[in-house]
Amino acid sequence: MILYEITDTKVRISFSCLLLIVGSSLVGLIDDVYGSHVSRGLMGHIKAFWVEKKITTGMLKAVVIWLLAAVSVTLSADVHGLVTLISDATLISLAANFINLLDLRPGRSVKAFFIILVLLIACDCRSPAAPVPVGLAGAVLAGLNDELSEECMMGDAGANPLGAALGYWVVVSLSLFAKAFVLLSLISVHIYSERRSLSKVIDKNPVLRFIDRLGRSQQS
Repeated sequence: MILYEITDTKVRISFSCLLLIVGSSLVGLIDDVYGSHVSRGLMGHIKAFWVEKKITTGMLKAVVIWLLAAVSVTLSADVHGLVTLISDATLISLAANFINLLDLRPGRSVKAFFIILVLLIACDCRSPAAPVPVGLAGAVLAGLNDELSEECMMGDAGANPLGAALGYWVVVSLSLFAKAFVLLSLISVHIYSERRSLSKVIDKNPVLRFIDRLGRSQQS
């Protein structure tokens, strides 16, 4: 009976994560294909909605990913308080967008994904949320050479689900203190990126610059 309950929980969490990443990829694809670069950043999309009464594909993507995150969190556990549900869904959606923010240079978002993935494995290698992100890692590796050769980039359709999967792992497995730290860190990065360039920060830091350029066919 105990074995059945454990297995059932793992299946439910894996299903919830799959639902999240598939939905995130689809809305990311819509933004890739139909999105405009006129509205940039979260505030740009909010301004377009508030001032111009226009719903951008970026705004649509943010709302849908947040709703998907809320559904996945609800499905992953029997009971969730409203505050916890909101904060967890926000963490996941910000994590999805964080990896997307890095997808400005070939391989950058992929490297960030793997670094965070290794850290999460070190924190909780037995997490029931682990199978889907680890499976994604295999798919990412298959196309990594093409991206490092600067022949292609993942775009929102690839970056958003990677970040969402990592955020889901954090929500499902880490402590309340760790989740609060990650959420505040993500909020800080997003606020910073509204006014300043993350690329400039990376280029000015020797370690980050080395990681960013590692394996790329062009080092400029």
